[in-house]
Amino acid sequence: FMLKEIYEQSSTLRNTLRLQDQFLELMTEFLDRAGEVFLVAAGTSYHACLAASYMFSKLAFLATHPIIASEFVEQHGKSVNIDSTILFVSQSGETADTLAALDHARLRASTILGLTNVIGSTLTRLSRVYVCQQSGPEIGVAATKTFTSQLSVLAQLALRLAKRRGKVSHVEIEFLEKKLQQIPDIAEDILRTQPGKIKQLAKKYCDKPCFFYLGRGISSATALEGRLKLLEIAYVPAIAYPAGESKHGPISLIETGFPLVFICPRDETHKMVVSNIMEMKARGASIIIVCEEGDEELKRLADDCIEVPKGVPEILSPIVYVIPLQLFAYYMALEQ
Repeated sequence: FMLKEIYEQSSTLRNTLRLQDQFLELMTEFLDRAGEVFLVAAGTSYHACLAASYMFSKLAFLATHPIIASEFVEQHGKSVNIDSTILFVSQSGETADTLAALDHARLRASTILGLTNVIGSTLTRLSRVYVCQQSGPEIGVAATKTFTSQLSVLAQLALRLAKRRGKVSHVEIEFLEKKLQQIPDIAEDILRTQPGKIKQLAKKYCDKPCFFYLGRGISSATALEGRLKLLEIAYVPAIAYPAGESKHGPISLIETGFPLVFICPRDETHKMVVSNIMEMKARGASIIIVCEEGDEELKRLADDCIEVPKGVPEILSPIVYVIPLQLFAYYMALEQ
């Protein structure tokens, strides 16, 4: 079921581009007038929220706080109030920790918004406005197609909010909207061309006892999600860090042959990621890179490379860069 759902992503991403305008617009209105915005979720959905916090900041100049649902009441329970708008993200709409956080926020008169995959779920019943991501039933335990669909919906909200606030030029908005429409085709391209190479990687690294996943900026969320898939499916210990933090602890574990997966889209963090790769390579690590097609500088540094088609904007990169990591986790599980 997991493999089936990974391969469904090109069609589920097309479905998310056909959401009803009035609900997206209404949710955008609530986000625009909010005093403060929290993005609350658990597991994979939390990683979507983390990526979305970069989208909202870069496009709409809106500061949002991505919070793990089980920590929300302890961390922010006393501070949320009538001025707080909280977007809860849950595939099922029934995640216990997320609903517990929702109940607390509701009793403190916060505005509740919902993003889910299940119409009629508790989350849809308790939200002022909800959006259904239209991914279809998810049978596999590990979230795959629902993660990329959530990212697509959150990107659409960030673009609408940017347009409403006038923070980004209409030329850039049109460019990003056009690229978002192309994302399903890019996902299809990856699923057609990369599985053979990823199978070989899984065979090569299946005996490794531990992995690091590193990325900078929005790619740190992609790293966290890739590592979660490896933990969930292959039962292989893995650690994910923002690459800039790797020198504060993780680097001490690096020895000859230690596998590191770097997520490296060609964005403004590219130069700094190159520097991080060189640090790790100097210590003998085996470098696996997920990068843009034709990025020769990174390919020279890598022991192994998975290529993603060119031209994916930074804020949309997690949607496609996570797909090779999902496949890697799947094939690693088969090799165990």
